[in-house]
Amino acid sequence: MDSKTLTVLEYPKILERLAANCDFSASAALARALEPTASIDLALSRLQETTEARRLISAQDVSIGGAHDIREKVELARHGGVLDPTDLLDVKGTLIACRELKRSLLGKGALQTSATTPARSARPKPGKPAPEAAQPEEHPFPRLAEMALALPATLGVVDAISRTISDKGEVLDSASPKLGSIRAELRVARERLMSRLQRYLGDSHTAQMLQDTIITQREGRYVIPLRAEFKGQIKSIVHDQSSSGATLFIEPIAVVELNNKMREVELAERDEVRRVLAEVSGQVGLNAQDIITGVEALAEIDLAFAKAKYA
Repeated sequence: MDSKTLTVLEYPKILERLAANCDFSASAALARALEPTASIDLALSRLQETTEARRLISAQDVSIGGAHDIREKVELARHGGVLDPTDLLDVKGTLIACRELKRSLLGKGALQTSATTPARSARPKPGKPAPEAAQPEEHPFPRLAEMALALPATLGVVDAISRTISDKGEVLDSASPKLGSIRAELRVARERLMSRLQRYLGDSHTAQMLQDTIITQREGRYVIPLRAEFKGQIKSIVHDQSSSGATLFIEPIAVVELNNKMREVELAERDEVRRVLAEVSGQVGLNAQDIITGVEALAEIDLAFAKAKYA
């Protein structure tokens, strides 16, 4: 069927409405790419998927909440790239969605259900036929269950991300013993630096020279705002000035070593965080093919759900 005929039939509008019923971008893309088929087998297969999905969603609450199209991120990890915490949380959410959906579709009997063991029965009475052995239970959603077999069971990746990244997207202190130690040292260094700078803010003599009683940062260094007319009154290094020139942001000489220590520990923290993220990203990369295949299967199943909702 040519594109002009499809446009006259408002087929693109139908696909957009179908895509609107999808729960994530990968399935929405599949919806927009759907084309009519002349194959009776393919048409029947699609119809079966929609019929099963409609029965399933009418019987229980099934969703793929938390799923994202993470294929590009996973490919990046496969080639040695380092994912940031937000990316890793997207991977985790998607894998959990795969796990929950697979449990819903296969939990009460997989596609390859083994024959149930027949119960031992009494000897049949003469002249009566023996009872038939119990038959394997048919799966109520065979086509969806077959699709669900491709959903990954990469629990190790989920666990690794959970041990490393908080739900807020922060790398946890417990992500590695070294990181925990560095952050403890960082807290001590910050307290010492802040305590020393607070003396300038609290001293009646120096406080009158300050534009405001705050501690701020310039070029990665902690500084205080000195009124320009008092330049040279406090031995210091000038790191910046306000647009009006009325305020100088200075680092008192007395805190230079404390600032140096603070910066040194901050850099150590940065390097260890990156190492931890690289390690977890490496686990994602090792499972890349399973994860990508799973996302594609998840998209196909969600498309079936979208068709069922639209139907």
